[in-house]
Amino acid sequence: MPESKTTTDPIRYRDDDARALLASVAASLRDPDKTCWTQIKKNASRTVYRGTIDGVDCYLKRYHGLSRSHRLRRALGRSDALREMDFSLYLQNHGVPTAKPLAACFGDGAEWLVTQAVAPAAPLDEWHANRHAENPNDTHHIQPILRATATLIGTMHAAGVCHEDLHSGNILLRTESPDSNAPANPKKPAVVLMDLHRMKRRKRLSRRLRAANLAQLLHDRQFFTTRTERLRFLKTYLDASGAEGSLRGWNYLILQFARRHTRRQYANRDKRILRNNRYFRKVSYPAGWRGHVVLASKRTVPGSQAAQHTFTAEQWREILADPDALTTGPDVQVVKDTSSGLVVRRTLTAGDTKLDVYIKRPRFKRRWKQLLSLFRPARTQRAFRLGHILLTRRISTALPLATLEQRRAGILTDSLLIAEAVDHPHLYDFMKTKLGSTSENNTPDAIRQQRQLAQEVLAQLGRMLRQLHNNRLAHRDLKATNIRIVWQQGRRPEIVLIDLDGLTQMPCLTARRKFQGLMRLNVSLLQCPPVTHAGRLRMLLGYLRRPGSGRIHFKPAWRVLETWSDQKLGQQIRSRQRRQKSERRPT
Repeated sequence: MPESKTTTDPIRYRDDDARALLASVAASLRDPDKTCWTQIKKNASRTVYRGTIDGVDCYLKRYHGLSRSHRLRRALGRSDALREMDFSLYLQNHGVPTAKPLAACFGDGAEWLVTQAVAPAAPLDEWHANRHAENPNDTHHIQPILRATATLIGTMHAAGVCHEDLHSGNILLRTESPDSNAPANPKKPAVVLMDLHRMKRRKRLSRRLRAANLAQLLHDRQFFTTRTERLRFLKTYLDASGAEGSLRGWNYLILQFARRHTRRQYANRDKRILRNNRYFRKVSYPAGWRGHVVLASKRTVPGSQAAQHTFTAEQWREILADPDALTTGPDVQVVKDTSSGLVVRRTLTAGDTKLDVYIKRPRFKRRWKQLLSLFRPARTQRAFRLGHILLTRRISTALPLATLEQRRAGILTDSLLIAEAVDHPHLYDFMKTKLGSTSENNTPDAIRQQRQLAQEVLAQLGRMLRQLHNNRLAHRDLKATNIRIVWQQGRRPEIVLIDLDGLTQMPCLTARRKFQGLMRLNVSLLQCPPVTHAGRLRMLLGYLRRPGSGRIHFKPAWRVLETWSDQKLGQQIRSRQRRQKSERRPT
């Protein structure tokens, strides 16, 4: 839409009431850091403050982007603050709820927007994640929210407006209180659209533009909604927007755009892992040590304490000041010490936070592999990067905290990886507890619940492997001891991967490579006596079953899987016999 022209007064007010309200704080809007405004969010392009003016809760958003595109826009007289105010007023006039804008400024070296707070309210992604964690099958409360969101987006598209940053974090749900998860009106929940500076208006939105916009929301909510919920959402959207076409055709088109959007989002996130930003930081130390550390975790890791804390570069500088001392000392517990590497467990202190971590220090068994380090990163850096790639794709793993490598003349001489310890049973122990022999005191209901829990874990193993393969990730060491089960009473069990040395990201996964991953997981379950034939079949069905796939023809895959598994077991037995024979030879 056309930009508003600036006048001699750089501040534009919504109405006379807004002018009177902000008159007393006009000076503080230029420099909110030195006044009563409280900073709540900051990134490279914007800073958001919150304050109270004559009893009215307000938000102040200051724009200070220094990128080339931001500077060019300002030089051309285009303002994000005025743009957001114009779009907010336009959408409100067309029945789309937005935060009430009070004033916007563009000129005299300042660019800001003041809006009235939407309170009490909660971001839709936080509300949905909390509700999903409490009860994944709680459709009674989730369905009205999805319908209200679909109506909101449909009305926005009917007005000819497209939100280029459409995700549930930019949608607020009015709640009963700031700390409540319940909507203010459960039957007719109120949702409000936020963050309007990245919008565009057309006389008529094309079908492809609408589908691409809905694909952004699908990418954001794909892991928290079922296929049925998404189809109901789409049906409500079509009714609200008045768009033509069948439900099946729209669903197919949105899925295609969602795959492209997901690939772009993941690629952008992966690039940030080894850069300086709010989540990661490059570090360097004497004697040629270089590496990367974690400042904060964007994803919630099951059973992780480090993911709930924010670290500073100074804290990591103190921890990593002497890399050699990390694997020595009285408080160090040696877990593994072989020719391939050293693994120890210890406690690190970062400020007031104590972290139980594993420290891995690989060794070169063959010198020619050391020469390859001239052309590729260290194993520890690859594991650090792949760990965060998994977390980005919502595959749980032990949180990698730091990686260091030492090079001389470009040749890798030493490296280490610090990852948070996951103190939860691995797959063998969990299955023995839930599927093993039960005591006489257990009631039939308790035994049934234990078996249902173990069956859910087996199905999740298959779904986790399918998710790895869908993201072109192959794991050559997928065994039970590298799989941890995190479970709390009343919640669904979570699969957590550890030891990512065998993980590889590939441009394309062949059917043979995928079946090798299935075979390794099946062999691992074969070596767990409590897991029966039906349990392994449940794992296979969890891998093969997809939303809307209908009946699964699993028998051909099962026969091949059994054949490959028998061959793998025979290979393991022969390898073990050769190793035992070599150990018995006299020296």
